[in-house]
Amino acid sequence: MAHPLLCWDICLEGLQRRMQLADDLKTMQKIMKEKFWHNTLVSLGNTLVWENKVIIITDTKLNIIHATENIFAMNGYTQKDVIGRSPHMFQGAKTEITERQKIKIAVDKQSSFESIITNYKKDGSIYKCHIEGYPVFNKKGKLVNFIAIENAA
Repeated sequence: MAHPLLCWDICLEGLQRRMQLADDLKTMQKIMKEKFWHNTLVSLGNTLVWENKVIIITDTKLNIIHATENIFAMNGYTQKDVIGRSPHMFQGAKTEITERQKIKIAVDKQSSFESIITNYKKDGSIYKCHIEGYPVFNKKGKLVNFIAIENAA
C-alpha cells in the first residue's frame, strides 16, 4: 500500500516556493507604489514566476534595496547578504573591464543594457551572468531606481 504522507515533502516545497514568490512580488509592488514607477518595461511577475530569473532593484546610487529570494540558488548570497550593498560585490579580478565599462556608460546615460559578465559566487567560484538592466522613472520622468534581471548564462 502506498503511503500518501510521503508526498507532503514535495507539496511543502511547492508551497514554500509559492510563498517566497508572493513575498517577492509584494515587496516589488510596494517599491513600485512608493516610487510611483511609470511604464516599467518588463513584467516582473512573469519574469520571476515563469522564467525564474533573479530580480535586483537598486536605488539611484546603485545600492541594492531588493533582491528576489532565488538569488541564493544563482550565487549563494541571501537577500540579507546583498541589501544595502552595490552590485559590484559580485565582481572580481576576472570580471571583464569592457563589460563593466559598458554597464557604467548605460547607467550614467540612464539607458537600458544587456550584458554577459563574469561574476563571483559567495564561495568565490565564478559564473557567467546574463544581465538585462533597466532604469526606472516615476510619473514625472525622474529616475528613481534601476532593475537588473539576471540568470546564470
